[in-house]
Parts: sequence; C-alpha cells; structure tokens
Amino acid sequence: MKRFSFLIAWVYLLGGTQPAWCQNIEDDLAARIVSHLGAVSERSEHFHETRDLAVLTHPLSSSGVLVFRRPAFLKKETLSPRPETLVINGDVVSVEREGHTRQILLTENPALSLLATTLRAPLAGNVGALRHAYHVSANGDLGAWTLIMTPLSEQARKMVREVVLTGRNNAVETLKITQTNGDRQTLMIDP
Repeated sequence: MKRFSFLIAWVYLLGGTQPAWCQNIEDDLAARIVSHLGAVSERSEHFHETRDLAVLTHPLSSSGVLVFRRPAFLKKETLSPRPETLVINGDVVSVEREGHTRQILLTENPALSLLATTLRAPLAGNVGALRHAYHVSANGDLGAWTLIMTPLSEQARKMVREVVLTGRNNAVETLKITQTNGDRQTLMIDP
C-alpha cells in the first residue's frame, strides 16, 4: 500500500496536475453541491455587499434583498444606500433606478450574461451551465463547502479572474467575484 501511495504522489508531482480519480471526486462534489442548492425552488434572503474598487479609497457598501425563483428569475433589490432593483428574468435584465427602467438582452451583453450564469446557475442546480462558462472545483463537504470557478473563455478571463461561492448545506453564505483588474465584489447572505 505504501508503494501505491508513493507512486500516486510521484505521478502527481511529475505531472503537476491532480490524478484523474481525484479530479472526478472533486467534480462530483461540485455537482452534488450545485444539485443540493437547486433543491430549493425559491429563496428570499437579505444581503450585504462590499465592492473594493482600485479607483476608490473606501469600499462601497450596500444592502437589500435577493429573490430567486426557478428556473431563471433573480431579483436583487438594493435598499441602502440608494434604492435600485436589478431583475434577471429569462434572457432579459431590467435595472430600475430613480424611477427610470432600462432593459438589456443577455444575448447582447456578454458580461451581463456571465453574471447571470454566475448567480442563477448554482441556485437553479444547473451544473451544466456553470461548466459551460467556468472550470468548477470544490472542496469541503455538503455541510460546509466552497465552489471555485475560473472562466473558460478568453473573453470572460479578460473580465473575471475567479468566483468563489461558500456555503453550508443548501444555502449560499458568500459570493466573491475577483475581476482581472483586482477589483472585488463580496456579497454576504444573512443567515
């Protein structure tokens, strides 16, 4: 048994990548986590968001309510510091601010399309959509988990370096998006 463990370690060190069976375990965990999240068909949760932007000396903070309904409805209602409502419903994004509403088609905006996938696919239990846009890895277990997503397309990698979701059981606790320029957005869901 020691020799087998030694050989696996040696192959791992020489190859610089995980053995295939380790990757399969990790992928299976990611699929189980996303499936577990998708078991909840509707959610309404309070959030606090912090955005660290290189051009600002202090982070921007906001709070509000997130609502998700399967299969493809997500509403982010910011209550503080300024009211704003973002709704992603199917392939249409609506942003309402100061009495004005703007609608954008996801097919016309790759950045918004990636954001919609990032937010909705895990909650919908759609691991296929996540894997279409990201390399997805996971660690932990269903009780306390982390999903790490790195964009697959070159165009997406120009915008986003990494997305990290953490949670417990079938609930997301944090969503952290690190952009290529170093700006960070952290969304914390209240328990």
